[in-house]
Amino acid sequence: MAITQKKAMTGAIWTIASFGGTTGIRFVSNVVLSRLITPEIFGIAMVLSTFRSGIELLTDVGIAQNVVRSRNADDQSFQNSAWTLQFVRSLLLCSILSIAAYPLANLYEIPATAIQLSAVTIIFLGLSSTSIFYLQRNLQFGRANMFELSCDFVTAVLIIFFAYMSPTIWSILISGLFAAVFRVGLSYLLPRARNWFEWNRVHVREIFSFGKWMFLSSLLSFLCMNFDKLYLAKTIPLATVGIYAIARTIADLPAFLAGRLGYSLIFPMVSSQHAATRFEIRSGLLALRTKLLTLAALGVACGIAFSDVAVWIIYDPRYSDAGWILAMLLIGTWGAILSAFSEFTLLGLSKPGYGVVANALKLAGILLLLPIGYQWMGLPGALIGLAVGEIVRYLPLAIGSVREKTSFLLHDLAMTAIVVAATAGLMWGRSAAGYGTSLDAVLPLLSAGGV
Repeated sequence: MAITQKKAMTGAIWTIASFGGTTGIRFVSNVVLSRLITPEIFGIAMVLSTFRSGIELLTDVGIAQNVVRSRNADDQSFQNSAWTLQFVRSLLLCSILSIAAYPLANLYEIPATAIQLSAVTIIFLGLSSTSIFYLQRNLQFGRANMFELSCDFVTAVLIIFFAYMSPTIWSILISGLFAAVFRVGLSYLLPRARNWFEWNRVHVREIFSFGKWMFLSSLLSFLCMNFDKLYLAKTIPLATVGIYAIARTIADLPAFLAGRLGYSLIFPMVSSQHAATRFEIRSGLLALRTKLLTLAALGVACGIAFSDVAVWIIYDPRYSDAGWILAMLLIGTWGAILSAFSEFTLLGLSKPGYGVVANALKLAGILLLLPIGYQWMGLPGALIGLAVGEIVRYLPLAIGSVREKTSFLLHDLAMTAIVVAATAGLMWGRSAAGYGTSLDAVLPLLSAGGV
């Protein structure tokens, strides 16, 4: 089923609007929480979230991606087999994380019980209906995005309520359990929500066949996204980790939006065009890419130029260092946006191997450059290492796009030029007006060898 330009733009608008709503909800929740809990609790919450998301990604077999791309996905037996595999996986994950809680607790000096309580959430989420994946498969953009928006709103309300009643890490974890129960219940109100236990070997084999690439990609993605958090959590004070978590959460938003657009729109858009030539696929993506990346380029430029002002307005003085950290993180975010669009295009062509190689090289770069950067210039040096890692990730995706005749290399270079020019212009304007730049606070740190 080919997607028209009109439907593609409708999907993009729904996805961006939903992401904007979700971002607004999480942003308000984040600000309120910063006044209810201490930076130390923020740091612990980030570490726990990293553990849980990590164990989930380490066993990802691409159930959602299989539903979107498989020609057998409309078979009830396939749907039941996918759901059964999802539930069995959740039991396995909860068991592994619960056992690993004790050594992890000793390593990061956090309560083992907190890790185990976080693990229970995985079981609840494993009961979710596969109906969520079929919304994407059937290009029901509005319903899919409203589902996610509703879940995010309820999650934010629960977190704020429990944190207000008891500003501890336990209240954050308990609110997560209630949010998971709500998400599961809501998933069974969607179309095609009926699931039951079934293990069809043919369908399970198909899921694992494509899923092995998803497993490798998810494993590498997790390590790429979270090595900095785990490394810094052992290297800098937890209060500084909490400040870094604030900046990282904001910096990740544009990349997450690009990932959602890639996964929800570009991936099914490309994978549905079985009979189209590569030239036709590329031509169909060009106009959409131009509009989305132009908006992203201007947004990232504004974020880099005014990050310190935003942090100063929104957060109290304890979080002021998040301003320059955010500016530096956003430099790497632009590379992540370009990589996400390229990776999901190649995934739609059933070429997931390029994404695996890209994330493997990025991980190698981060493992090498982040510690070296930290030893050389402290936290600013570590952030430079992260940005270089994103460039390394982009290179194999660009090569893969050329090989598959869907290259947008010149297009990406033109968009990058827009980011550089817009950022330079905004920085110059601020400085000329006497307000300095967003990187003024970090320059003395760089000259002094970091923090």
